[in-house]
Amino acid sequence: MSDQKEHFGAVRMGISRFGTRGIAPVVGVVAVLAILLLGTGAAAACGTSGPPPTTPTVLDTIPWVNTIAANSSMVFAQSAVNCTQIWGITPSGNVSVYATIPTPLSQCREGSLALAPIAISVGGLPPGPGGLSGSPRNGAEHNGGGSYGGSNCRNRTTDTLYDVEAGVLYEITDGGSNVQVVATFHVPTNSAESMGLTYDQVGTFNHDLVVISSDAGKIWLVNSSGNVTFFAELHTFIAGVAVAPWGFGAYGGDILVAAKTLGEVEAVSPSGNVSVVTNWPKADSVAFPSSGGYGGGHGWGFGGQCGATCSFGPNHYVFFVANYTSGAVEAFPASDFGGYSGQGFVAGGQNHGIAAFTASGTTTLFASQTLRLSDIAFISCFGESHGHGGHWGGGGGW
Repeated sequence: MSDQKEHFGAVRMGISRFGTRGIAPVVGVVAVLAILLLGTGAAAACGTSGPPPTTPTVLDTIPWVNTIAANSSMVFAQSAVNCTQIWGITPSGNVSVYATIPTPLSQCREGSLALAPIAISVGGLPPGPGGLSGSPRNGAEHNGGGSYGGSNCRNRTTDTLYDVEAGVLYEITDGGSNVQVVATFHVPTNSAESMGLTYDQVGTFNHDLVVISSDAGKIWLVNSSGNVTFFAELHTFIAGVAVAPWGFGAYGGDILVAAKTLGEVEAVSPSGNVSVVTNWPKADSVAFPSSGGYGGGHGWGFGGQCGATCSFGPNHYVFFVANYTSGAVEAFPASDFGGYSGQGFVAGGQNHGIAAFTASGTTTLFASQTLRLSDIAFISCFGESHGHGGHWGGGGGW
């Protein structure tokens, strides 16, 4: 990694517009679809072939990209080598530095980006209307707007971008110009450390931010006042994290993490119970379609309460991938997900591909020849008209 850092510098490489579908050349072995037995209390996972694996569109190339987040106005991306710069890609294809965080290059590790519908009350700002402590400011990006982006249910408010890097949680508002430290975490300083981040839009964890560390599988919760609560320690290397929608069987509302060393997706309930949901080799990221934006009722899909307009760009992208090997920021359109209603998605490292998975543990290969992936994310859609207020003061989506 040190050699990579020396050659990276501060320059982004190779912009690739996304009018046509394609992907950078790939190397390595074909993704392996494994049929494994699950741990105690979980059903056996049955691998299925499903629809033909799809090929993404490359939005841009950022060397050693390791984390992404997106709404209908912008795709955000960050590199594990030059973590100081967070890049923004617009629906029209413009690419620029969106924000700069004050992390020294020597401390850059694999961090994580996430969007939330409200800002934390930090820096002495007063509580915002409609919530306990959340304060909507002139934040990261307005949902919707423009002739390309479409609009969704929350087009009158702002999303706030969060970044956890090297044990520091940053809040990024005012179009990227305002970067504030929300909280810090005790994590190792070695290069193997990886952190994950997601927003609980379901509400089982009080609409908190969920922060994880690969070190011993630690999980923290950060509420809208910036208070940090240590929640669990899984004693294994964990990477990507998501909160499962209510409709996801017995695991609805649980925190799901990718347990990379074990090759599992594990669920942690609000009471702290841990279950194995499914197996996937070298699992390093897990994602669900946004429960507040395009899922009808307590399910999820593309359409429903916000219609089919919660998407990015003229091709209606809804799913995004950070390909660490090629540096590609990749996107898949909503039309690729017609056969995956009610399922989660997991990415595997070392060319093991992306799979959809059900609450019963069945996996279906979604994309192969992926090389080394570091993050997957669905577009963030925070429903306003169907939200119930919630701990963050706006639109948990239910």
